Amino acid sequence: MDPKFFNFSRKGDYRLHLPVEVVERAGLSDNLQPLSVQNMTWDTEVYEMKTELNGGTLRYAVDGWRKFMVDNQLEFGHMLHFTYVTSKKKIVLNDVTSI
Repeated sequence: MDPKFFNFSRKGDYRLHLPVEVVERAGLSDNLQPLSVQNMTWDTEVYEMKTELNGGTLRYAVDGWRKFMVDNQLEFGHMLHFTYVTSKKKIVLNDVTSI
């Protein structure tokens, strides 16, 4: 596993829950802090992170994710493919595929 990058995919939804690997690499469990999210046209915005309790498990999510979906004309149900860049604390949207 490359410590600099972590690839993950999520189905387009009104929220984006982060994988445990991203939470650990970003240090979110120790310090809830904003992360940058870059779309496929290289535009980057900073989003606050939030915690949610899901079935007794603490999950980390991007606050304002619905706006990102709308602004980038992403549809619910699309598969969104990301790379987390550890050194930049940035989530990069690499590809979108229809299901």
